[in-house]
Amino acid sequence: MKKTKLNIIKLNILTTTLTLICISCAVNKIDPEPKSKTNKKENTKEFKNKSQNPDPLKTKNIEDIISKLKAIGKDLEAQQKQEKIEIDKIAAAQLDFLDTFKVGPRDLIVEENQMKMKRIIYSSLNYETEKIKILQGILEKLKQNPKAHNILGSFLYHISWGIQFNIEECLKGIRKAITDELHTLGQEKAERLLMQIESSLKLKQRFAKTLKETIEDYNKNLENIQTDAEKLVNHMNENYKEHDSLKPIY
Repeated sequence: MKKTKLNIIKLNILTTTLTLICISCAVNKIDPEPKSKTNKKENTKEFKNKSQNPDPLKTKNIEDIISKLKAIGKDLEAQQKQEKIEIDKIAAAQLDFLDTFKVGPRDLIVEENQMKMKRIIYSSLNYETEKIKILQGILEKLKQNPKAHNILGSFLYHISWGIQFNIEECLKGIRKAITDELHTLGQEKAERLLMQIESSLKLKQRFAKTLKETIEDYNKNLENIQTDAEKLVNHMNENYKEHDSLKPIY
């Protein structure tokens, strides 16, 4: 009897102890309100500090972008001066066929547009007279073929003129930004301008590589593109229909 009572007492003590432990654990799981308020104050303070002190990495990034834009602008200005000198030489040698070249009889010749095509096409051929003559022969042959007019228009206006137009528009943006002080551009606009000019310059490199290969292939009559009008049209469609058709740089 005594033993039974003792066991009951022990059981009651154990039950009470477990109950107290459970209550203690439940209390510890609940975050007290004062702590929550403290965290909110600290977060607000941290946010204010971040907004008042610009990220040094971001500041460094904008400085790098501005530096790149200035360097690209300087290079493009020098290129334009050199292009004018070289184009004048080609004109003096009476080889400037692009000055009056057009696809159809009703097409208008706009001097500014023709100049853009000269800048990218002649420079892509390094102003070499023999290559310019070969290109003239190719374009004249395409012009005589009504089936080739679409791809000829794509080569001249969509690809060559389009790439050069974008480059010159970006250069205008860089000039204006320099005049207004580049720092007023802001991070987002500066990044977008740099991305646009770098993309256009890469396309120009791809165009130059593709055009040089076309001249070489035509000169060697690879795949009969010099002697077979249809093969020539196919070659042009494969390489100049869209920007993605251009050869990769590497």
